[in-house]
Amino acid sequence: MRPALPLALIAVLVVTGCARITESRLNPLNWFGSSTQVANVDASGNQRPLVTADMVQREVDGRIMIDSVDSLSVLRNAGGAIVQATGTASAQGAFNAQLVPVAFDNGTLTLAFRVEMPGGAQTQGSTTSRRIDVARVLNASDLAGVRSIRVQGARNARVSSR
Repeated sequence: MRPALPLALIAVLVVTGCARITESRLNPLNWFGSSTQVANVDASGNQRPLVTADMVQREVDGRIMIDSVDSLSVLRNAGGAIVQATGTASAQGAFNAQLVPVAFDNGTLTLAFRVEMPGGAQTQGSTTSRRIDVARVLNASDLAGVRSIRVQGARNARVSSR
């Protein structure tokens, strides 16, 4: 019982000292200070964009389109649909397959079936050994206005309509 009284007294003194800490630099909430209003124009009076031209990074997809698209199915799910496609690569060893959105025209969503090929790949092996399956989940907002989905490869394309 005796050690509890000094601990309680210390706790009360520490808590009362918090009023001084709120104004000090030791408090992480005070490190940046208060905000001030600034103009959203540059020196010549033009509106400053949120993203400037030099801030934009462009990524180039170095993958190639799959040789042929063998099958396409669109399966409904609770939040939208799952697009499944099977294709045959021109050589064994293709990896990093993905259905990449390319265009949306007249209610048709076009997806490119892209794969990455290892260096020095040569056409070899059976068709079964070069087959690749890929899927992409589309939510309800992605499907708004879509009447058909087209998956294209290098030599052919497949379309599934509602």
